[in-house]
Amino acid sequence: MSNKHKYTYAEGKNRSHFLDLSIYIFVRFLLIILSILPYRAKIASGGLIYQKIISPLSGNRKRIIDNLGLIFPDLDKRKRDELCKQVPNNIGRTFFELLSPNAFSSIAKSAKVSGPGLKILKDAQEQKKPIILVSGHLGNYDVVRVVLNANQISVGALYKPMSNPYFNSFYERCIKKIAEPLFPRGHAGMGNMIRYLNDGNVVALLVDQYMSHGEPLKFFGHTAYTATSAAKLALKYDALLVTCYVVRNDDGINFDLVFESPIKATTPSDMTQVLNDRLEKQIRKNMGQWLWTHRRWKSPSALLNRS
Repeated sequence: MSNKHKYTYAEGKNRSHFLDLSIYIFVRFLLIILSILPYRAKIASGGLIYQKIISPLSGNRKRIIDNLGLIFPDLDKRKRDELCKQVPNNIGRTFFELLSPNAFSSIAKSAKVSGPGLKILKDAQEQKKPIILVSGHLGNYDVVRVVLNANQISVGALYKPMSNPYFNSFYERCIKKIAEPLFPRGHAGMGNMIRYLNDGNVVALLVDQYMSHGEPLKFFGHTAYTATSAAKLALKYDALLVTCYVVRNDDGINFDLVFESPIKATTPSDMTQVLNDRLEKQIRKNMGQWLWTHRRWKSPSALLNRS
């Protein structure tokens, strides 16, 4: 490699570090400014900041429109434009809630809980039976961890570390204040999570994102490559597979949480299809609270053709 190329590479790394640090400083500064506001106003402001500033700059609107166009080709423009506001607003609220762990937890533990699943969880944990909770990027999914902790049910969760090393350290401190243990994605984290599960504990997973090596299952009537790992773990370790979903109330601050009945043990593909179907049902009732910014319906062949 020539000196010129070495210099260019080093220069690029320096620019990347500078950008990461700048983003971290900006977010911390923003949190300091917003901290003078009452919690409700702080979270509402976070939603608007993401909706009005960050989302337009990141191209979220186009991805939302593309996804809605695929799934709901006859959706009228007014409803589409409304969702293009609601989706990033919920993302912003969720982001600032996670970065305000103490206040968020005090609100979330009062979530209205329904469904048969919570009693089933309590009974199963008394018997030290492993439990896998599955949800999606709906409402604020971390409400689940708060509610279970409030009910003396320890729950471990898998999370994806952020690529920004400065911000990731701060982010991890915040989400650990909500509940522990947490397991970072990767070989070591997955191994620790499986050992935790096999000891008769509860783990929580989100399985609603594109997985290139997943099964081509149906989601909103279209093929969506889906990870079957939750179902495979449930079958291997004789764990209950329980779906749960968080929905943000109309006030934008409080939540409802439903724990559904366990999914019958059959095959990984069939069980995961039930996961997709249950999540789809919840999304249809709360369209503005799901992560429509994610390219859920990509295909591996399309990615190969682009490379």
